[in-house]
Amino acid sequence: MADADRLLCASHPTRERRIVAITRIAYYDRIAKQWHRVTGHHGGAFKRYVLNDCLLGKIEGIAGRSILELGAGNGYFAPIMLRRFSGQQPARLVISDQSQAQLDTAQTTFFLQDAEYAQLDVQQTFPFADASFDLILAIMLLNELTNTALRAALCESRRVLAPGGRLLAAVPHPAFIHALARKGALTDFGHGLFTMPSAEGLRLPVSRRSEQMYLDTLGASGFAVVAEPISADAKTLHAKPGLKLPHATPLALVFDCRVADTSTPVPRPGGQSFS
Repeated sequence: MADADRLLCASHPTRERRIVAITRIAYYDRIAKQWHRVTGHHGGAFKRYVLNDCLLGKIEGIAGRSILELGAGNGYFAPIMLRRFSGQQPARLVISDQSQAQLDTAQTTFFLQDAEYAQLDVQQTFPFADASFDLILAIMLLNELTNTALRAALCESRRVLAPGGRLLAAVPHPAFIHALARKGALTDFGHGLFTMPSAEGLRLPVSRRSEQMYLDTLGASGFAVVAEPISADAKTLHAKPGLKLPHATPLALVFDCRVADTSTPVPRPGGQSFS
């Protein structure tokens, strides 16, 4: 990572991040068992029918690669990835979450013999050396962070990614969050965050951050980004009859982020990109 990037990362205050981290850790520790019942072996209906395949389709392969999953929750995604790429062995696989209760569920229910399990708060310094990983996964995580914490997490992700590495992230689409806000479905979580309704009465932390704010922050952290909106399919809507959305409102936004080569312009193939 360039010296300027290190200075940017080091400049963020930590007190606010620690307060919010304690709040989120306590919350997810408390709901871990219920969250596992809701998400199950596929992460819920939308992930099962749409999002998981979208993310897996963007991974060229895992053989010999070092992979870090941030905010893994109950750990459902890594086994799905290994099944998709059956016969390919990653050089390293680290499954992490800030909640020890969530990690306990991951190790009990989806234990992978060759994986490492780490309690990791993305708002703090990652316990890994520079350029340690080829791929970082962050599925429905970045949306739970304050702006300050998001910058810190992305700087750390950039630091531990090897040259040519990728960050593959998904967040609830800002248009979906806006639709929930207009319905009065969001409640104040504190520290600039809100909570959104989920299954079985659960409420999940979320930021009301625009797509452009995500792109700006990712770009400032040293990533070239392609963003892709993802909509629900008929199976998702059937499984979630209470999901009433304005026409054509996407549910998720996927960011395919590559360590930027600042010496050349970033191409803009297909989706919106930024560097």
